Amino acid sequence: MTSYSKVMKNHGKTFFWATAFLEKKTADKLYSVYAFCRRIDDLIDENQADDNSYKDFYSIKNAWDNDKFTGAFDELKNIDENFMPREDIIKEFLKGQMSDITHSQPKDMNELLVYCYQVAGVVGLMVCDVIGIKDPRLKYFAIDLGVAMQLTNICRDINEDAEINRVYLPKDMINLPIDSFKNPTKENIKKINLVRNTLLTLANNYYESGDKGIAHLPPKTARAVLIASRLYQNIGIKILNTNSSYVSQRVYLNKFEKIKITLKLLLKFNYKKDIENHNEVLHLSLVKLPDAHVK
Repeated sequence: MTSYSKVMKNHGKTFFWATAFLEKKTADKLYSVYAFCRRIDDLIDENQADDNSYKDFYSIKNAWDNDKFTGAFDELKNIDENFMPREDIIKEFLKGQMSDITHSQPKDMNELLVYCYQVAGVVGLMVCDVIGIKDPRLKYFAIDLGVAMQLTNICRDINEDAEINRVYLPKDMINLPIDSFKNPTKENIKKINLVRNTLLTLANNYYESGDKGIAHLPPKTARAVLIASRLYQNIGIKILNTNSSYVSQRVYLNKFEKIKITLKLLLKFNYKKDIENHNEVLHLSLVKLPDAHVK
């Protein structure tokens, strides 16, 4: 099996750190999923000024639409057919990526959460598929973990996103022209930071929900996913605790912080016998999407 570990090592350091606790067979599957998602994401983000922008992305999408997989999903070819991510999940991921081509600021929280589902919640579902998780209740929590991580990404990267003319903060929470994000007044900075902090607090609700599913994964997988979740969550917590401005240097966890969080989790991780009820409120914006239906 071809390993795509270098892709994650170079671009997803938090995730790569956590995969050290996985069995090699499981890690290789997750490397493949990450490499696929990363390639698609890069095709969107790295072609901003190209007249032929997104042609490679559309060639992949068209191949998928026409059942011609050669060259379109090389990263996933190493995965056994019985563990391949489902077609409806991949289509939602491609929809989310397409929305960034003609990006417009989400008008409200509902639109933002749908976007988070499409670009990250479905990645949680892909992981469920490749490691053989079938229980629909656990998939609810996988979606929530993906949403939480995407909210963290959005809050961490406001400044970088503004540079490529993207704003993901809901318009009904903050309605400012893009130049006000790129060259903000002190008052604008204050307003933007306040909305960001509100989204980080919301992300914690989704992390809490995600935790309910992690405890029911296979032991080594559970430890790795929990570590990745906590490390990501602590990026948001660090932003809140340090009251860092969105225009400041990008917030990240240093190696000491990662080790401290990891050791604490390894010593205190507990498994649960019963699957807890999912908080239906978290999916009210997602009811029409695969595996997110509120029962």
